[in-house]
Amino acid sequence: MNIFYRAFSILIIFSFLIILILSYGITTDKFNKRIISNIEKNIPNSKAKIEKANVSLDLFSLGLEIKIKNPIVQIEDQKINIESFKIISDLKSFYKNKYLLKKVEIKFYENEIRSLGNIQILKNALISNGVKFNSGLLSGNLVITKFYQNEKFIKFSGKINNSSIVFFKNLPSIKNLSANISYDNNQISFSNVNGRLNKLKINSKNINYINDKRNLNGVVNLNGDITSFLDFKDVLSELILIDFKKLKKIKGQIKLAADLNINFDKNFKILKDQSNFNLIAENLDLIYFDNQDLEFKDINLSVDFDRNGKVYSKGQFKHNGKINDFLIRRKNKESLYDIDLNGIINIKEVFFKNKDFLIKDNLKYLIKIKSKSIEEFQIQATLDLKNSEIDMPLFNYLKTKGVASKLTLSLSKNTKNLKVSKFNYLSNNDIFYIESLDLDNKFNIKNFDIINVKLGSKNKLSISKNNNNIVVLGETLDLTKLLKQRKRNKDFSFDPKINGSLRVDLTKIFLPDEELVNYKSSGMIKNGNIVKLNSFANFKDLTTFFHEVQKNSSGNTELIIKSDKAKPFLSNYSFLKGLNKGTLDIRRETISANLSITEVKIQNFYLKEMPILTNILSVASLTGALDVLEGRGIFFKEAYLKYQLSNNELKIIECYGTGPSLGFIIEGRIGSDDYVSLQGSLAPANTINNIIRGIPVIGKVLTGKAGDGIFGASFKIKGTKDLQTEVNPIKTITPRFIQRFLSVFKK
Repeated sequence: MNIFYRAFSILIIFSFLIILILSYGITTDKFNKRIISNIEKNIPNSKAKIEKANVSLDLFSLGLEIKIKNPIVQIEDQKINIESFKIISDLKSFYKNKYLLKKVEIKFYENEIRSLGNIQILKNALISNGVKFNSGLLSGNLVITKFYQNEKFIKFSGKINNSSIVFFKNLPSIKNLSANISYDNNQISFSNVNGRLNKLKINSKNINYINDKRNLNGVVNLNGDITSFLDFKDVLSELILIDFKKLKKIKGQIKLAADLNINFDKNFKILKDQSNFNLIAENLDLIYFDNQDLEFKDINLSVDFDRNGKVYSKGQFKHNGKINDFLIRRKNKESLYDIDLNGIINIKEVFFKNKDFLIKDNLKYLIKIKSKSIEEFQIQATLDLKNSEIDMPLFNYLKTKGVASKLTLSLSKNTKNLKVSKFNYLSNNDIFYIESLDLDNKFNIKNFDIINVKLGSKNKLSISKNNNNIVVLGETLDLTKLLKQRKRNKDFSFDPKINGSLRVDLTKIFLPDEELVNYKSSGMIKNGNIVKLNSFANFKDLTTFFHEVQKNSSGNTELIIKSDKAKPFLSNYSFLKGLNKGTLDIRRETISANLSITEVKIQNFYLKEMPILTNILSVASLTGALDVLEGRGIFFKEAYLKYQLSNNELKIIECYGTGPSLGFIIEGRIGSDDYVSLQGSLAPANTINNIIRGIPVIGKVLTGKAGDGIFGASFKIKGTKDLQTEVNPIKTITPRFIQRFLSVFKK
């Protein structure tokens, strides 16, 4: 019994010593070949090389633990920097020389992440089917278990440093990326993510990708300078109604929070995207170019949107120092945008800085827009015009500031046309109403239904178009201001491009210091141009006015005006404000769009209060003619002007005037920049000159052509607004026929 007890004690002590020794481990190279064989068998496409292994007993799993330091391992021809390699083998299989693996733990040094990403066993952990790592380092621990089952269980935890990664082809790469990474139960997680997307800072507390569901979720935050966000314009333009190509000189700060929830197919293409985004912009400045630069400042906004087209945005901006608010909503991609705008704007200051526009000063506005895209929308607008001046020269109408008035309009636009379904201006009893007005993209009028005008006490008429019949009917029309304008600004106009017959019947038309009564007209309009017209009216004293447009023998359009009174139609020339009496005959031939020749003839008229003529007569010491001018006025039997207008430059072909006491000739040009350069002569005692001109042979030599004479005052007129006159005293006393003779040699 004692012998048995002793033997049993020795066995227990020996077993304890064996277990103790195995727990601390034994370093040996006897199992190298079997260990390498097992590694290469259970890790596909691997090669291993080890020097010695530490074999110990794992008391918790009752398995044999083999630790290998600094092994040399290649997987799929990629050398892996491994700090340690630990294998736990089934103890029973170890004694049977089968070495069945229960668990493998690999501790990595920092490795190039691209190298690890090419290893099949790590691909799931790195989701490399959808992610491309361009650079970076990865370190961590890899655990492989469940070798007895068909699928191995893989668990990884580590850290990514200084990485560059691409998630989507249409987005720039994320650089300087650092994050904790873990893979467990078919799910990869990134935590404490920091990096840069171009110049934008990127950070996230947690991003997860579930392999079997192919689902990416988590919250990513971006913030930085707005210019960096323009790298995403291809993505953002699908979500937000902005044409990024028209933006320039952008500055300001922006923040984007992306709450991701994306499902992919096996090729990593998006199947379903339920992500939500919130974009916050602070103190943005930008210029939006749409035919002209529109500058916006201090833009502060918040935008909530998703990939399904939902948008909710609210904010404020300044334009020309004026505050404006906006609200934008859309349910999904199939829905229209609902946009509300309100604030203060100066339309002329914003859109027509160097042009004439009927609405001056600031106005309050409220605009509601339904839009499918930038090119297609519907607008309901209300403009409060109380603090705005309204100027309509066509109707000699002026509404002053402080008078209550408003404009409401409804319009719609598509890629080809702009349609105004209602335009309604109201100010006390004044009305300007348009129903159904069609315009093209260049604001040319293509069609309309009804226009009603009741402005002031001198404008009451209606214009209607039924099929191709245009009818203008009314009691009064005031053209006073229009005819007094020396130069009409055509920078902003709605050019008509309509066709049809024309009939006009107006009881009274107000002209400068005159009135036409019973004006009747009929004609034809082609592409917005009057190609045929016959008009007739009387003045109050029953003298007549006649207006005609026709084709001449050359096939060109010819305008003819004959009026028993000249002054109402020459009121736009300030230097002719002293014109009295006289008949007017105008004939203009339009050769092309930029070329025309006009003849103007005025007969039996008086000139009085003409500053330029007074100055010339004074310097030339023609006191007799000056006395007449300052009295009743100088009588002219005839004045004739023929000029060519080419590309807005006027060139005088022939100009003269003849009367009993004075004659004149003028030549020169007026440039497209309004610079006047004229020269000519005044000839006194024109009746005597006409008698001498009738003498055969020598008459025309001595007196020259009509308007010239034996003696005369030579003058020049130059300038733009303030015309300067110059008289040559030597030429004044030199006989005109000698001046003409000498000018031949000068030429």
